[in-house]
Amino acid sequence: MKVLLLGATGSLGSRILPALLAHNHQVVVYVRSESKLRNLVPETVVNEVTIVVGDATDSSAISDALVENQCDAFVNSAGQASIFPWQSPRMQDIIDAVVIAGNDASTKLNRPLRCWLLGGQSVLDMPGSSGTKLSTYFPIFVEHGLTYDCLRAQSLEKLQWSMLCPSQMVPVSKAIEPLSAPHGNSLVAENDVPADWQQSYFHNIPILGTFMSILGNMTRYKTTLEDNADFIAADFNQSDSRFIGHRVGVINLPKGKRE
Repeated sequence: MKVLLLGATGSLGSRILPALLAHNHQVVVYVRSESKLRNLVPETVVNEVTIVVGDATDSSAISDALVENQCDAFVNSAGQASIFPWQSPRMQDIIDAVVIAGNDASTKLNRPLRCWLLGGQSVLDMPGSSGTKLSTYFPIFVEHGLTYDCLRAQSLEKLQWSMLCPSQMVPVSKAIEPLSAPHGNSLVAENDVPADWQQSYFHNIPILGTFMSILGNMTRYKTTLEDNADFIAADFNQSDSRFIGHRVGVINLPKGKRE
């Protein structure tokens, strides 16, 4: 696949870049600052990609990058969501621009585009709740709900979207390094709910039981930036991904516990 990557100088995006190359994708990097990219990413990696300089809120420029480079897919890891509900949204201008650009490029290319956008665990549904988001109980990073609302309003005939919804992500290494082969990942994924959720013994107690279940699971969902990067890059090799049209919850499980 030829993939347009936005946010390549961020914590996750800078790891998605070498992961895409390791999975034999062609990469077009859309960045605001080429010099920042070159200072962050090894020259051997930068030399393998096409660089387009532009603003992540410029839908026309993003669309042009997709069309002119004949891209099949894109990833947006640009922007940071507001933490608290009383804060103004910080990344919806980027989300809106990327979605508009994707639709426009799909029309011009006369085919759907596959895409991954970044969310957070709070936008996933509480298991067994009939669609109540985790953010209803712990209202942090609620801005991701706006991203989800935007995505689910899109036609899958144009944008075959998925929304990666991890909890805390940490780096394995601070340095961004080229990969001679895929890193691989130990993630287990589930559509629309946290993967491998464990209900509290007290989960049937009204209100209190739900909070106890959430608190009991919180520490289980830390994943690595490198695993999430590989997960996205590997999924682009799936011709009919089961994650299309879904929020995707992930957890790191030992090999013996994975299905």
